[in-house]
Amino acid sequence: MKKIFITLILIVSISFSCNDSITEDLGPSYDRSNLLNNWYDFNIIPAHKTFKRELDQFKSKTNSFKENPSASTLDDLRIQFLDTYLAWQGVEIFNFGKAEEIYYNSKVNIYPVNSARVNSNISSGQYDLSNANNFAAQGLPTIDYLLYGITPESDILNKISSNDHLTYLINITDEMITNTEDVMRYWETNKLEFVNSIDNTSTSSMNMMVNDFIYYFEKGFRANKFGIPAGVFSSTPIPENIECYHSKINSKKLAMESLRRIIEFYEGLEYGTGYPYPGNSGASLKKIIIELDQASGENNLGDRISDKINTAKQMLSELDENFYNQINDNNTKFLRVYDAIQEVVVLLKVDMLQLLSINVDYVDADGD
Repeated sequence: MKKIFITLILIVSISFSCNDSITEDLGPSYDRSNLLNNWYDFNIIPAHKTFKRELDQFKSKTNSFKENPSASTLDDLRIQFLDTYLAWQGVEIFNFGKAEEIYYNSKVNIYPVNSARVNSNISSGQYDLSNANNFAAQGLPTIDYLLYGITPESDILNKISSNDHLTYLINITDEMITNTEDVMRYWETNKLEFVNSIDNTSTSSMNMMVNDFIYYFEKGFRANKFGIPAGVFSSTPIPENIECYHSKINSKKLAMESLRRIIEFYEGLEYGTGYPYPGNSGASLKKIIIELDQASGENNLGDRISDKINTAKQMLSELDENFYNQINDNNTKFLRVYDAIQEVVVLLKVDMLQLLSINVDYVDADGD
C-alpha cells in the first residue's frame, strides 16, 4: 500500500512539473509589448477615429438632406456614404474586445443586405436593431440599398425623403454611431490591459490580435469580397453577393482600401500615411517575422508574405471597377485574384503562426 502511495506522489509531482514548464514556455522571443503599443497607437485608434468622423459627417449630410431633399443633397449623401464605407475597411480588422461582444462587425457590414427585412421594418415601424435577425437589415449595406437599390431609380429621391424611409436611415445611422462610441470607449480605457497582455496564451492580446488579423484576411477579405461572389464555395458564381452591390461601381474601391489597411497592419505602417511607425519604436509583424526566420533574402518568410500580398494587389488593381460586371464578363480573371490571395492565407495561417508559436483559435468552415 505504501509503494502505491509513493508512486502516486511521484506521478502528481511529474504532472505539476510538466504543467509548470508548459506555462513558462513563451515560445520564440520577440517584442510583443512594443508591437501591441504600435498597433494601438498607429492603427487601432486612428482607424476608429476616422470611421467615427466619417459617420458623423454622414449624419450631418443626412440632416441636410432631411431639411432640403433634392438631387444635389442626395448626391452629397452618396459621396459621404462612400467615404464612410472606405473608412470602415480600416476598422473591420479589429473584431476584438467590445466589438466582438456587441457583434459590431455584423451590425455594420453583413452583406448581402436583407432588403425584404429592411422593407418590412420600414413598413411596420417596429424593429429591434440589436436582434440578430436584423443584422443584415442595418449598417452600411442597408444604406447602400436605400441610396441606390430602390427601383425604379427615379423613385429613390421620393422614397428616401419620405418619413418612414428617412426615419429608418437616421435610426440605423444612429445605431452605428452608438456602437462605434461604445467600441472606442473600450479601446480608450483598456490600453494598458491590451499592451501588457504579452503571454503566449490563447487569450493574450498578441495571440488574439494575430488570429483576428488572419481571420479577417481569410474570411472578411478573401472569402466575402472574392470567394463567395466568384462561386468558389457554390456551384455557380453569385455576383449579387459582392460588397456594395447596389452601388456596384464602388466594389473595387472598397477591396483596394481593405488591402491597403491589411498592408499597413502587417508591415508596420502608420494608418493612412504609408510611412513606417514613427520614432524608434518600429516593431512590426513583418519585422518580427524577418528576424525570427532563418532564411535570408527573397526566401525570408517576412518578405515572401509582402511579395505575395503585392502580387495580389497588382492583380486586384487590374480588375473592373465594377465587380458585378467583372464576374459576369470574365470570372476567371476574378478567380485568379482569389487564388493569389489564397497563397497569402497559407503563408499567414501555417508558416507565420508556426514561426510565432501561436495556435489558430478559430475553425475553418469553408471547406477549402
